[in-house]
Amino acid sequence: MTNFKVTKSIFYQFLILMLVAVVFELINKGFVSSTLYNTIENTLFSMVLISPIYFIYNRKIQLLYSVLIYLLFAFFIYFEAVYFYLFETYLSASSIFVALDSNNTEALEFFKFYVDYKVIIFSILMLIVSVVSVLKFKSILSHFQKVSNGTLVQISIYILTVLMFLKFSTLIVYNFPYLMLKSTLEYSIESSKLGSYQTNKLGDFTNVSRPIQQDDEVYVLILGESTTRSHFGLYDYYRSTTPYLELLKEDLERYNDVISPHVYSIASLTKILTLGNYEDPNQISNGSIIQLANTANFETSWLSNQRPIGPYESLITKISLSSNKLKFLATTVAYHNNVLDQDLLPELDSVLSDNENSKKFIVIHLMGTHLNYVNRFTDSFNQFTDEPQANFKSVENFQKINNYDNAVLYTDYIVSEIIKRIKSLNTKSFVVYLSDHGEELFKDYNMAGHNEDIATKDMFDVPFLLWQSDKYKAQKKLTIDVDRPYMLDDLFHSLADLLAISAQEVDLSRSLFNQNFKNRKRIILKSSDYDVYFNSN
Repeated sequence: MTNFKVTKSIFYQFLILMLVAVVFELINKGFVSSTLYNTIENTLFSMVLISPIYFIYNRKIQLLYSVLIYLLFAFFIYFEAVYFYLFETYLSASSIFVALDSNNTEALEFFKFYVDYKVIIFSILMLIVSVVSVLKFKSILSHFQKVSNGTLVQISIYILTVLMFLKFSTLIVYNFPYLMLKSTLEYSIESSKLGSYQTNKLGDFTNVSRPIQQDDEVYVLILGESTTRSHFGLYDYYRSTTPYLELLKEDLERYNDVISPHVYSIASLTKILTLGNYEDPNQISNGSIIQLANTANFETSWLSNQRPIGPYESLITKISLSSNKLKFLATTVAYHNNVLDQDLLPELDSVLSDNENSKKFIVIHLMGTHLNYVNRFTDSFNQFTDEPQANFKSVENFQKINNYDNAVLYTDYIVSEIIKRIKSLNTKSFVVYLSDHGEELFKDYNMAGHNEDIATKDMFDVPFLLWQSDKYKAQKKLTIDVDRPYMLDDLFHSLADLLAISAQEVDLSRSLFNQNFKNRKRIILKSSDYDVYFNSN
């Protein structure tokens, strides 16, 4: 057997993997052009991976290398195919970026939420193919012969040529290792930008001032999770998912056109809480609303029902480290961790009962309606069990929608309980509730979840509520226009306005509550105008 035949035999093992994956995609999702591009990229990349065996003379190392790159390639192909099956799109840097910030609990929840019998069958088939191929490698490579230096030069030129072609043809965007490396690098860069939040509690704001206040003050920002506006009863959803907030309706300002800048937590919250915005995303490192509140002599608290640690330190957690007080409820590694948002209420009570500082700014980070939705509410909130409205109908889809609406109902209860607690203090107070991003629920795609690669309107549209105490209203006059179009990457300025904190970095023309507010284009997905994009699609 010549070296060419050996190489061809090894390539066939890679090819079988690709064929199994492509057939799985075609059967379940049909043909799309990106399937062809991804297959071409995988074919060329597999040849690049195989070529280095010509440079390895030790038979054991050659076998080890061949098995290793084959198994890695099998994992790449498997992951791409399953991802395409779930979301009808191929992996991107942003989707891997999200995975880097996820913890073990979230990953296992994701697996349990999305995996069905088709994925299980495909997994078993890929495993069988991989094991059978690996067992053939020793026999195939036993025929391999050492080649001349001239041949090695030719192979080196070949590898370089293929890599350059992948790069300049843009097929590289389908390459899993490239995306992983690119995303890891981007994540590390973003993480380094936020590195000083723990040690620099006050930030570097200039000319910070605030009117002298004699009264007690308690201000709360509630950060929801994955809650779309269209499933909120307060926004005329056909189901009564917000009955508790309906009882407070007369005291609430319900904003009708607020969107998130992104459809995943890392990107949205790092902008929502900091000076970072679309025009200047690097400003995320230049100060947060927590640091500004610290500078204005507030006691700041961060109460979270989300785990603080991912593969790296969570970017969102880094921002929270500027707070005077921190409490994370979800810290266990076990996937059985189903901490409910109601467990945050005693923590809030503890912060409110502490009289060391009369001026408090509290951030409460809910688990909200984060998948797996069924884990986000107690049995008493399992109210929606009939067949829901859906554009993609199946028993499984109906169950997920019902669980999601029950989770919204439970969130409604939690938010209303927080407002009631603050109201009972009879102090100068406000409560702002919003969600970091929305969620798709079988409306535009046959899926539940959020993914910026296939962004839908419901992934961007979020509920936004403002409650104010009578004492706050008496001393702080806001400009209320609930129909103002607003993107949450400007929330820093709105919160500074609500807190009556002035600084050189605060721009009141970006405050939703200010008379000087100026409309701006709401740019999403790197370059698309939200108000045009969803009206033309």
